[in-house]
Amino acid sequence: MITTKIEKIKKSTVIFIAVISCMILLLFISGCSVFDMIKETYTGSEETLELPEIKIDEEEIQEIGKNDTDIRKSYDIETEFDLTDESARNPFKPFFIRDEEEEEKNVLKLEKIYSRDEVEYADINLNGFTYRVKETDPLSDIYLVQAINDDSVALLKGDETINISLDKIIYD
Repeated sequence: MITTKIEKIKKSTVIFIAVISCMILLLFISGCSVFDMIKETYTGSEETLELPEIKIDEEEIQEIGKNDTDIRKSYDIETEFDLTDESARNPFKPFFIRDEEEEEKNVLKLEKIYSRDEVEYADINLNGFTYRVKETDPLSDIYLVQAINDDSVALLKGDETINISLDKIIYD
């Protein structure tokens, strides 16, 4: 009987200590202290942080506002768009491209030069497609291979000669 009473007392003591520990832990986690709580209870006022005093420079504020206005002006539309224009009706073409800028340039790159059976060959990449050509071969419908050198190829486009060096990209 005495042992059961002692066990009940131990059990209630453990529960009491656990509750008190949880309360203290909760106060610690929340950042409150018992001293602050008692002080606020008796004085009726909370401790608040004072805001620092900031001096406002009116000239600087006006300059910032002026810069904001300039930025807004740079986004204003300067030209009118003609919605009946062919490029405006095509959703895959941007509005601002003009016909002169619309022409695509050919991208040429000489990938390698080699010989087989005593014939010089060159692998030329034109707009993502690689062509194996030899002298006097046409390259697409635009170019004609004039000469294959050790590290370059001469192409003829109309009256113009274009030299392509190894691993150099040419926009034509």
